[in-house]
Amino acid sequence: MNIRLRDRVIMNNKRASILAIIIVLMISNITIITVSSKKIENNLEKQSENPVEYYALIIAVEEFNETFSQEYEEDAIDDGAIAFYNQLIQYNWSEDNVKLLLNENATKQDIKNAITGWLDEKEDENDVVLYYFSGHSWKVPILKRRYGNTYSFPYDIYDNLFSDDKITDKELDSWLDELESKHMALIMDTCYSGRMKALVQTGRILLAAGGKRILCPVSGDVKLGTGIFSFFLMQGFDGIADINNDGWVTAEEAFRYARLPTFHFSVWKWFPYTKHLPFFIGIQIPYMYDRYLGQLPLIKYA
Repeated sequence: MNIRLRDRVIMNNKRASILAIIIVLMISNITIITVSSKKIENNLEKQSENPVEYYALIIAVEEFNETFSQEYEEDAIDDGAIAFYNQLIQYNWSEDNVKLLLNENATKQDIKNAITGWLDEKEDENDVVLYYFSGHSWKVPILKRRYGNTYSFPYDIYDNLFSDDKITDKELDSWLDELESKHMALIMDTCYSGRMKALVQTGRILLAAGGKRILCPVSGDVKLGTGIFSFFLMQGFDGIADINNDGWVTAEEAFRYARLPTFHFSVWKWFPYTKHLPFFIGIQIPYMYDRYLGQLPLIKYA
């Protein structure tokens, strides 16, 4: 076989191989597209059979039992939670699907039962779940840091920092893990909420009133009638945060609207707890952890 003929045979073989590869890839793509289309159709059928419902658990702890000696002058905490509750049921949230726990009704066991009992029995993977907590949180002591980074104060808290009456972020996460919902928003209007990293999971978005690192204080204001962060979130939920004008306010849109006004208000209008202290302990910078694919719609205001 001469050299030219040999080269031509080799070239033809290469072309045949390339053509075969292209055909295989095309068949594979067709198969993938077909399977994907079937999955999309099945998801649509599933959603039509199980329409999306909206469920919310709203908690506010302003007062504590007699075993806790610390006093907080924060009259806006439970009022703010009530305002938040009223705003939800004003829009696309059914009153039967929103549970409100205030003060003595927000013990650690009450909160756990509301999540793993009431909420778990209602929601499914297609539903939107909102968990809102307004109150007080603090850093977990270093010796117990393996149990979580931050804990929240339920009504039945004790003075002992090492007791198990508080709710760590890991503990709260374990309760939330029992829910089926893949569309979950967590709003924590508490100090150190930006450090609640155990709550950061796939399918969730965490809107934390407190900063992630150094600037972690959170406060409310009686004039606003709620926490600073909650006030501007609720203002955004009324439609002003709807950037794309689609009639819905997503969790992401609400946060992006509320973050800067919260910072400004904490600097110029209200200095957290400084009227009781000889120094300024910091400004309020909210933080968002977003592990939700896309945008999570919360409020249909129009």
